Amino acid sequence: MRSRANTIGTSLIAIVLLSLPWLLPAAKLNISLGTTVLLFGLAAASVNILLGYAGLMAFGNAAFFGVGAYASALFALHVVPNLALSVAVGSIVGMLSAMLVGPFLIRRRGIYFSLLTIAFGQVYYFIAYRWNDMTGGEDGLTVQRPPLASAQGLDDAQFYFLALAIFGLLMLVLWYVLRSPFGLTLRAIGQNEQRARYLGADTNRFVYLALTLSGFFAGTAGALYSMSINFAYPLLMDWHQSGDFVMMVVLGGTGTLWGPLLGATIYALGANVLSSKTEAWQIVIGALFVACVLLFPRGLLGLVSRRGGALPLALAPETDGLAIALAAQAREPVVQQEHG
Repeated sequence: MRSRANTIGTSLIAIVLLSLPWLLPAAKLNISLGTTVLLFGLAAASVNILLGYAGLMAFGNAAFFGVGAYASALFALHVVPNLALSVAVGSIVGMLSAMLVGPFLIRRRGIYFSLLTIAFGQVYYFIAYRWNDMTGGEDGLTVQRPPLASAQGLDDAQFYFLALAIFGLLMLVLWYVLRSPFGLTLRAIGQNEQRARYLGADTNRFVYLALTLSGFFAGTAGALYSMSINFAYPLLMDWHQSGDFVMMVVLGGTGTLWGPLLGATIYALGANVLSSKTEAWQIVIGALFVACVLLFPRGLLGLVSRRGGALPLALAPETDGLAIALAAQAREPVVQQEHG
């Protein structure tokens, strides 16, 4: 039953995403809004790896997002004006940035982990803000979207489908990783790290790998975002942007595959549509966020799942991840029990 609900829900999401280039103009909205939703959803998914599964509140992923944006723009400007290579460079540099700060974070938990992520994120922000010769400083860096294969660059609709293809591929990778022994152990750490250690898991190593994967996802999203708006600027790395990514995850549903995309959709619509109707759009989004935290902490997707009696579009967060991780490490079959 749950598997069927997941399949139907994922199919509906795929149909909607494939139809957006026609649905958005019909609603008098720009196609670039759909691209923003995808890329913010991907960046929020990078936060969800740490928050939703490892149980670590990360407020610094905007640093990896911004580093990916700058690396992609600088590569296109000064090395090779090729879209595929620029995005690949941004993804790798975002991952390397996470690997660089990882050793300072993996032994910290709780509020100390959160504060350190903010601190390192602000270090990246001030480097971009002050390094005028390289990053353009406060004015940012303007870059023309380079071509993909031919001499002609992609228009907004074509770029949307490119972003959708990369988004779909990375979400498929994430779906597979989170069901692997690594992902199951990560969920065990989020449930009870001490018990996970008793099972023999090197939790610091798993957290470091989760940070690396999170940095790769955020770097990819940032690289595509700078190519989408033809611009990279320091505020992409600011802690406010990190807070927005966390809010997207909480709104949509932590520990679910599609929750970050739902949260990114709500935020993007608020920033681009609701803001044209009222100056108080941030109050509306903020009130919804507070309601999620107080009334349905599993997010909107978790609320819909609970009312529906199943858990569509999610990764079975109620399953005993510790038991699964133990069985996965022992390479023994395990029966997953669904909780009513």
